[in-house]
Amino acid sequence: MKKVFLILLLAAVSLVGYSQTQLSTVRGKTKDGKKVKVEYYKGNVEDVIQTITYDLVDELQAKTKKLQDELDEVKKKGGGSDDAEVKRLRKKTLKYENDIKELNTQIDDLKTRLAQHGEFDAGSQAQYQDTIAAKDKSISDLNEVVNACNAKIKDLTQEINVLRGLALPPSSPVIGVEFGMGPALIGKSAPEPWAKEVNWAKQVAVYFGTASFSPTFPVSVEAGVGIHAFKMSASLAEYSVMVAGPDNDQDNANAMYSFENLSESLSLTYLNIPVRICFGIPLKDRVTVYGKLGLTPSLKIGADFTGSGTYDLMGYYPQWDVTLEDITELGYGEDLECYKDYEPELKPFVLWANVALGAYVPFKGSPVAMSAGLKLDFPLGSFGTAAEGDFIPGTHAAVLSNGGKAVVPSFELGLIYNLK
Repeated sequence: MKKVFLILLLAAVSLVGYSQTQLSTVRGKTKDGKKVKVEYYKGNVEDVIQTITYDLVDELQAKTKKLQDELDEVKKKGGGSDDAEVKRLRKKTLKYENDIKELNTQIDDLKTRLAQHGEFDAGSQAQYQDTIAAKDKSISDLNEVVNACNAKIKDLTQEINVLRGLALPPSSPVIGVEFGMGPALIGKSAPEPWAKEVNWAKQVAVYFGTASFSPTFPVSVEAGVGIHAFKMSASLAEYSVMVAGPDNDQDNANAMYSFENLSESLSLTYLNIPVRICFGIPLKDRVTVYGKLGLTPSLKIGADFTGSGTYDLMGYYPQWDVTLEDITELGYGEDLECYKDYEPELKPFVLWANVALGAYVPFKGSPVAMSAGLKLDFPLGSFGTAAEGDFIPGTHAAVLSNGGKAVVPSFELGLIYNLK
């Protein structure tokens, strides 16, 4: 009995050793890094064929099914059957399904051939490697289709979210240039009975704007540099005023002024550095509205004051009940020149606040958009000082009285370039 057992054990060891000498391995590697390893015994063709089928064809079929499911999801979310991109992806998916059938046919042919040879010969190994390479190429191409489908699904999902109000289209940083024009209204700067004239204010600026800070709320920041030029004017046909005070000899007197044809004009030019918060973003495919709130530090780079007119000056002395005129030593005379040797005191820096409302209009198929809207600028401080003490027309700038301020409503027009 022991001898029989020993004989059987030796036979088993010999069989195992022989089997190991007959074991062969074929390795392949796909482009996406997946390794294919096939171990088989010579003559056991079915194991080889099953390994090829399970490792490659099943994987390709699974990816094709995943692609089909994703395309169905696209249709549910908004990409209908008439969507050109979805049609293209479906057509390409069908092509790879046909490729799978063709490769399976090749494997069946290979199975038949190997079965006839009874062993995995060199020619069969070469054909096996060709089959792996073909499937590797199919899998790589199918991955491209899957990626394209995922991108399409992402775009359609974003579009659906936008339509539902759940998200906004992605925005990009912008560079813009804008022009503005409107009246400069000096308001209460010139006192009654001065006639305030309306002059045109002009603005130009170049700015950079960030992309939106939030995917659900369109808010960004803009900053730039520009020029702001405007004029303040007022006129007064006739005006009389009496000012009590000592004369040149320090006697008590009432100076009686009679002004005629007074006219003032103050031109100002500033270097602007606008900084503002923007609600609403320019998009490449649709019209959007915007609102802006900002502060604009302004540095004075130019000023020109002109004043004209004449006045008569007489002095009344109540202690003697006498009126004196045409006495040059005391400053009394007729047709005297107004604004003689007068220069206004102007501040080098002014801070403006501004608010704007308008719309962005994109040019179809272009990263360039147009902006158009209304803007209101108003200073948070005065432009300068008219006079200290009693204000006397014709000797100080009326346009700078009461703080010297102006409100500038304007129409603005610009061009915007999306950087992405």
